[in-house]
Amino acid sequence: MASGHLRVPLTRLRVGTRVLDDDTARYVLRVHRLGVGDAIVAFDPESATEADGRIVSADKHAATVELDEPRPASIVAPRPIVIIQGLAKGDKMDAIVRDATELGATRIAPAFAARSIAQHKGEAAVERWRRIALEAARQCGRGDAPTVDVPRPLPDVAREALGLRVMLVPGAESTLGRVLADAGAAAPLVLAIGPEGGLTAEEIADCASLGFVSASLGRLAFRTETACAAALGAVIAVGDAQRDH
Repeated sequence: MASGHLRVPLTRLRVGTRVLDDDTARYVLRVHRLGVGDAIVAFDPESATEADGRIVSADKHAATVELDEPRPASIVAPRPIVIIQGLAKGDKMDAIVRDATELGATRIAPAFAARSIAQHKGEAAVERWRRIALEAARQCGRGDAPTVDVPRPLPDVAREALGLRVMLVPGAESTLGRVLADAGAAAPLVLAIGPEGGLTAEEIADCASLGFVSASLGRLAFRTETACAAALGAVIAVGDAQRDH
């Protein structure tokens, strides 16, 4: 089926008919104005599967689709990447979650850091971030979506993260590109990014004691809401170069 068809997130994909829930039906019928006979591609971000489908019945408020046999999703994140993000204020976290999803993160772990201005993020905020991640996965063509955790203290998140552990520290002697070049293109990666103002000296020392390596993004200074995108861009570039060789 052509890749230009509307992609619709659906859990527990299986062959046969499926009645869409109210929100999904509204999205398909009202937002995109599809109707009976139109094709879709359903994807399950939890199992990283997808299936071709078509709308077989529709009215103003409901729709039923016929799904073909599910298959492995054609595009998924190429390596496990955990983003430990110091909580940022306002809508910056929304942008970070969106960018991290589009650029291949597999888990986003918001963390209460010493310089986090926003210290309290409730379940409503977490659910919003998860919806943003799902929509970003749909838009960019991913068949999976990152897990978005409930915010926890930075030491707890850092202690549990598994993989090549890197923290972004402006002015660090080594650059992220150099650190990544020494690792395999598929190696699990953990990136710790501070909130506005960055990580404190104590947090850097604590993370270092847990095996985190300090790395910079070069000579430029990045805002916390752009550091994640810049870092993941470097991950993609270095990973592509390693796979080409």
